[in-house]
Amino acid sequence: MVICDDKTDNPYYTESPILLVEVLSKSTRRTDETIKRVAYSSLPSVQEYVLIEQDFVDVEVCRRSSGWVSNHYFLGDDVWFESLDFSLAVEEIYRWVENEDMAAFLQARELGD
Repeated sequence: MVICDDKTDNPYYTESPILLVEVLSKSTRRTDETIKRVAYSSLPSVQEYVLIEQDFVDVEVCRRSSGWVSNHYFLGDDVWFESLDFSLAVEEIYRWVENEDMAAFLQARELGD
């Protein structure tokens, strides 16, 4: 979660995040993609909701400015976080993640060098 102007005194709770990120797993996917997506998008401060798969490479970004339409980013893409005016390569997001997509990507890059 990214908070720029926290108006809450509670160290464990805020009402003003601008960016929320969830790392998906088989056990959390349904809740993160449904209940949390609706709850987070209803918070006036939230500008982006990001879902990151852990078992394969897929970064999903939903933005308030585009009506919460999903945009997906994959290896070779840069993700632009509008709320932060910041870009990050998908490769960097998954840099320390071990999954089949990253193994194949790293192997192909090694063979291409």
